[in-house]
Amino acid sequence: MHDNDPIADIFCVTPVRSRPVLAPRVPVVAALAAARRAPYRRKKLKWRSRDLQSSRVYNLELDIMDLRQEIQRLSECQQILEARTLNRRDALDGYYAKTIMEYHRVFENGYNPGAAIDAAQFVAAVMDENMAIGRYAGCDLFLHQWERYTKALSGLESRFLRSKVVPLDDRTIVTSYTSYKHIVTRDTLEMMFPDALRVHPQIVTKTLGRTFHGEGQFGFTFDTQTHRVVSFDFELDFLKVFSHLLQDPTDLCALFEGARISEEFLIGDVDCYEESQVQQEPEVEARIEVTQLEEENAPPDAVQSSYCVGGKRKSCSEDGEATVVPYCRRYIRI
Repeated sequence: MHDNDPIADIFCVTPVRSRPVLAPRVPVVAALAAARRAPYRRKKLKWRSRDLQSSRVYNLELDIMDLRQEIQRLSECQQILEARTLNRRDALDGYYAKTIMEYHRVFENGYNPGAAIDAAQFVAAVMDENMAIGRYAGCDLFLHQWERYTKALSGLESRFLRSKVVPLDDRTIVTSYTSYKHIVTRDTLEMMFPDALRVHPQIVTKTLGRTFHGEGQFGFTFDTQTHRVVSFDFELDFLKVFSHLLQDPTDLCALFEGARISEEFLIGDVDCYEESQVQQEPEVEARIEVTQLEEENAPPDAVQSSYCVGGKRKSCSEDGEATVVPYCRRYIRI
């Protein structure tokens, strides 16, 4: 008997029992052949992947060789272009000017050995190891002075203003001008005015915590053969700014009496520095020539307030008496 099927009852037909669908049978011989070919196929696939990997490695090695050759070619082109640039006088002057701009960028906040910009590396690359600084010489002294200035001038911020280039025979002098500011602290007075700190506490009170705004002039002498700085000098208008802070000539003279500021504007105790025995007469003559040009172009409302006597600057006070001070700016505006 067949199971009751409502559709079959309606149409009076006999339902057909469903049969399971079977997968086609694979001959035994074909199955055995496929089983025998399976290891070969796996080995062939492995060989193909190995060959493909070797091909990729080889192509990468070729690309690396091409890149190395391209880098070498570009390096040679760079050396040729640099040589051509350095042989041109106008481009050489521009190179020196850019070097000085970079110098002011490196030392815009003083000398900090742990800073991201390696100032010592910059000095070693740009300046001669026996660079003259007045009576003294050496890059170590230069960096040591920057350490002192950074400690004395708290919160130092300097900004490059302008520069001028004076080419000579075998030297090129670059003079740059900067503005700077810092806060007068006890470190400032201990480093530069130790006598006033002990003897004149009332003057110290007037200066502590005040913001110092000044301008500086820096001179760099480049050797046109080595393209390195062989001489460095600078002037900072300490006297002018402190005169504005104190507003009293008597206090100003008392502050600068015994000041530890050498004629090279080195601060602190300079007895620890060994004086250089090398005399750079041509360079001194070049400095005199540039100074004469500056004096000829001095503003008409400026008066000469200091001059050199025996290696020290002598300043004249209002009563006409001459007093020897370790520092005084050449021109002071009235």
